[in-house]
Amino acid sequence: MSKFTAILALILGAALAIFAVENQGLITLHFLWFAARGLPMSLVLLAAIAFGLLIRLLLALPGRLTAGRREQRLRRNVGRLEAQATAITAPTFMATHATPIEGVRPQRARPQALARFLGRR
Repeated sequence: MSKFTAILALILGAALAIFAVENQGLITLHFLWFAARGLPMSLVLLAAIAFGLLIRLLLALPGRLTAGRREQRLRRNVGRLEAQATAITAPTFMATHATPIEGVRPQRARPQALARFLGRR
């Protein structure tokens, strides 16, 4: 969680706590055919916050699951590609291909040319 998000969450939490403490009165809650009388305002507020968080988590769940599966697939691909990269090396390639390529003469590496190529003197 970023610092900005943490600070914003603390500010909102403090505001909600102050609101709940200042509104201790009893209320009647109506929803469709359901009516609840004599509920403390702080309890209704906490229930609404919990319900909102639950809805947010449920809406975020499919995206998180998809991202997790994608990450696992990418990690498997990286492992497979790393294994292929270590298996394919120049000495192994030269050892498995004993016939020379037409028109190409094998040359020995010259340390001075290699140093010049790498930018060292």
